[in-house]
Amino acid sequence: MRLISFILPPLLLATAANAFMQRQKMQWSDINTREVVRWDGDTAVLAHGSHMTELECSIFLDPNKVARAIDSFGIPETWTKISYRTEDELKKQRSELRTKSRTHGIEMNPGGDLFSVDYNWVVKKSVDDLHNIANQIRSTARRKGYRSRRDLIGALASFVQELKYQLPPEHRINEEGEKILTAGATMPLETLANQHGDCDTKSLLFAGLVRSISLVDVIFVAIEDHLFVGIRLNPAQGDHSIRHKGRDWVLIELSDSWPIGHVPGNHLSVIRSGEYRVIDID
Repeated sequence: MRLISFILPPLLLATAANAFMQRQKMQWSDINTREVVRWDGDTAVLAHGSHMTELECSIFLDPNKVARAIDSFGIPETWTKISYRTEDELKKQRSELRTKSRTHGIEMNPGGDLFSVDYNWVVKKSVDDLHNIANQIRSTARRKGYRSRRDLIGALASFVQELKYQLPPEHRINEEGEKILTAGATMPLETLANQHGDCDTKSLLFAGLVRSISLVDVIFVAIEDHLFVGIRLNPAQGDHSIRHKGRDWVLIELSDSWPIGHVPGNHLSVIRSGEYRVIDID
């Protein structure tokens, strides 16, 4: 997870929405379906003959919806260039910029020089667009015999994990040639169209998918340089989880293929030390 200044390197040219394939065939392996005998640190010891369930479905991405999602997110770099004569003017302009930025999914820090993603805004903005896709994945899993809520969550988590890990650019350029500050994130529909994302963008996609079908409540758990998802689920034996607001939240690592309830040991030690913050997703 990144918090970045508006003084940024040149933008990478965003792929035009009309270049995206409308229908994408998705194939992935659900790591949650392996039979694990025990864990040795970060290594799962599997039962003899254990294998993962293979899932496959086609998802439809409406190019117009993808384009609208992209255009809705981020602020022009020109907005961040403030001219003022008095401290009162500066304070007023920063307040106005903070308000405007929030309507485009960007949070501004009190000093006015750092911008970050408004995770709640992105998830809320995306749930309607993701509803049919989440339903398609859930239906695919049910045809494979998935029944429990944890199983269905695992199908969606492994779907997101299968996307390539890649850092999004910190800017994009719109059709008018403007530099648009995105704080190093992409909207979930754009993440699907690109078929890649980092910890932030994959977590946003997962949260949007599960919230779009009211499958499970979600929080984000942030450490210094990383972001996890926490799901409101009773922990199974051996699950890595945290307590937040009197409830248990099971952790999911979405950057790579990790089963529900297991995160890398180096990050787990940070979590156990209490050096994390929770971002509630409404």
